[in-house]
Amino acid sequence: MNKKVAAIAAVIIIIIVGVFAYAQKSDNKPSTSENTSSEKIKIVHSLGETDVAKNPEKVVVFDIPTLDTMNALGIESVVGVPSSIYPENLKKYESDEYVNVGTLKEINMEAIKSAQPDLIIIGGRQADYYEELSKIAPTISMSKDNTKYYEDSVKNIKLIAEIFGCEDEANKKLEEIDSKIAKTKEKVNGAEALTLMVNEGNLSVYSDNSRFALVYQNLGFVTADDTIEDSTHGQNVSFEYLAKVNPEYILVIDRNMATSGESAAKAVLDNDIVKSTDAYKNGKIIYLDAYTWYINDAGLDSINIMIDDIYSNIK
Repeated sequence: MNKKVAAIAAVIIIIIVGVFAYAQKSDNKPSTSENTSSEKIKIVHSLGETDVAKNPEKVVVFDIPTLDTMNALGIESVVGVPSSIYPENLKKYESDEYVNVGTLKEINMEAIKSAQPDLIIIGGRQADYYEELSKIAPTISMSKDNTKYYEDSVKNIKLIAEIFGCEDEANKKLEEIDSKIAKTKEKVNGAEALTLMVNEGNLSVYSDNSRFALVYQNLGFVTADDTIEDSTHGQNVSFEYLAKVNPEYILVIDRNMATSGESAAKAVLDNDIVKSTDAYKNGKIIYLDAYTWYINDAGLDSINIMIDDIYSNIK
């Protein structure tokens, strides 16, 4: 009887030890965050294809419109951002809480590595760094095709929403944006315009397939000059050109204001040639929100600023 009891006891001890050992082994496995999913999405973008895990915990963001979208959706996974003169709604990203990963054009690779990102999101300005960044973490480009500007902007917003599982909120906001676009287009009603960038003393105009295509493709303006070349940096023009074309509206982006926070365009355009245009005489020179249009264009919040810029200034 004692031998039988001893045998049973031995078996019980072996079972207990085995269960304990299994539990210890399980505890020693790398933990998966509650918010992180093993599910991956294959993302096709302008620079290639990238497999991205859903709900990444550490994201370095160079593309400011994407940062704007993530902020609008309450996504708190950002760990690194470039230095910039951020607008009020993005001021928190100037904090030391976020790793400074360089500038929009000069990337600090060591700083990015120190952030240990699960995902890196870039825009067109960082395209040359794509291969090198991809060696650090999965990298995707959010650059847009300007011939379908708003369509690509919406695609980018929906992509971020899919990665972070907030599709419903994004779709609701996009419906509101579509409504605002329709109202603005009706108010603009086919008015002729030139989109003019002032860069210190230099002037350039942009076509209806440019980085500022929203005003023509979606907000109802017609370009006052359909011979403007499609170019990332616009077509250089003179003050005399503005007087010759003489558009109903001149939509001004002050590049100096966007990059340094100091206005220059109004002083540059304060001359007799500009004052001879109908746009000046009728109060239809509109100074757009420079940082939004030049750097933070078509994020989920910033696109509202762009639409409001037009709607509130149409006469």
